[in-house]
Amino acid sequence: MRIIGHKFLLSLLDTIAVIFGFGFSFWFVFDSGHWGAPRPVPGYCFPTVLVAVLLLLASFRLQGLYNYETVLNPIHQIEKLARCFLRVFAVFAMVAFFMRAPYIADSRFTVGLGFAVSFGLSLILRVLAVPRALAFVASRRLIEKRTLILGAGAKGRSLATHFRLDPYHYFDVVGFLDDDPALANQIVEGIPVLGTTHEVDQVASRLGCVKAMIGIDRIGRSELLDIINRCRDAGLVVHVVSDLSSNVSEKLECEQYNGVTTFRLESADGSQPALRWAKRAVDLAGASALLVLLAPVFAFIAWKIKRDSEGAVFYRCREVGLNEHIFQAYKFRTMIAANASDPEARRQYEAGRLKHLEFMRDFIQGRATEEFFVKGENRVTRVGRVLRKYSLDELPQLINVFRGEMSLVGPRFCSEDEFQFYLPWQKKRLLVKPGMTGLWQVRARSEVSYADMVMIDLYYIHNWSLLFDLEILLRTIPVVLHGKGSRIK
Repeated sequence: MRIIGHKFLLSLLDTIAVIFGFGFSFWFVFDSGHWGAPRPVPGYCFPTVLVAVLLLLASFRLQGLYNYETVLNPIHQIEKLARCFLRVFAVFAMVAFFMRAPYIADSRFTVGLGFAVSFGLSLILRVLAVPRALAFVASRRLIEKRTLILGAGAKGRSLATHFRLDPYHYFDVVGFLDDDPALANQIVEGIPVLGTTHEVDQVASRLGCVKAMIGIDRIGRSELLDIINRCRDAGLVVHVVSDLSSNVSEKLECEQYNGVTTFRLESADGSQPALRWAKRAVDLAGASALLVLLAPVFAFIAWKIKRDSEGAVFYRCREVGLNEHIFQAYKFRTMIAANASDPEARRQYEAGRLKHLEFMRDFIQGRATEEFFVKGENRVTRVGRVLRKYSLDELPQLINVFRGEMSLVGPRFCSEDEFQFYLPWQKKRLLVKPGMTGLWQVRARSEVSYADMVMIDLYYIHNWSLLFDLEILLRTIPVVLHGKGSRIK
């Protein structure tokens, strides 16, 4: 029987803390008689509590308060809880005190007391009670999850040693899988080698395993991705310990177990028809609403582009999308026109295009050793630089989202010219629709290599959920407002 996940239980505890905190606040202010004459609790009590719960749970998720290592770290808990409560209180205050909505409490004392009591209860539960409860059940092996370690070399043996010495984890390591014939049927660190990585499906099914820890020495990205896919096909939640992830681990939602850092790949299947339709419904509704709301912005940008330089308002480019399907993507034009009337401008455009293509070839194939952006890009117009800095040039891709060629959230697409430089393993990011924004855009931008960028996109594909999409959309807002990470300098 599947044990309810700790994230669900923590969400339930957080919900109870907020409901109790605001319930106490409304009782104290209105019903108790300790704060003026007793009077009935107003009808806006329920929607106020509901909004507070939803905002706080979303904030907790964004701050990583449901990660296993955060739960066991009291200092991190206190810091992140305080940050979440302060931010949500600020948002709540703006909505309640300035908009004066009739269905949300506008009493500063009631709202402030509700947040204060909820924060105190959350601290008691999360800092004192929850870590002790988790440590207790983990040390008595009450929440064991049968686990396979793929790789019986130095990294795999180190994993096994960590889990043997640390009593506060839920991994019940039942065996190794390794492709080295010399290790077949051997005992390593007291644990049997049960077969090869190609047999993960049969071994996991026979032993009832639910998790796989991949710790293989000297493995390439293509081979690593193949093994990840085999584990996922077997229905396993995957934890990857690899040097290949070291450059991007701080960009992902990583977990630590007694000093072992892994990034986690859930076994959720985004290919299920219901989930695909749900994502498409969100895309269609979001694109429709934004196209209407941003119509004045579109008109203003079009006017500025026409005043700034010769050429069309929109730039149409052939991009590679889902399953290597070619489609025409829309952007606001940010460069001098390829067919400009001035021969010198046309020469400048062509020279820049060839320079950009040469950079992208080296960048994609891992030969770019300096900063990961195009230097000396002189084709970009004055208005174009502003549009690129704040990603406004990509707003017309809402048309592609509306048409179903793109999604609001997904991996970054690539141009048809750039696709010719792709290595085989990099093409795996085209298994889903490309997105206007994505995990790479909000976590890394121009800070990582192309290979790491693809790894981040693959992490998103393996961990996709509607909630994850919402998190990325929320993170996109400050990235766009601050104009961070443009690849044009």
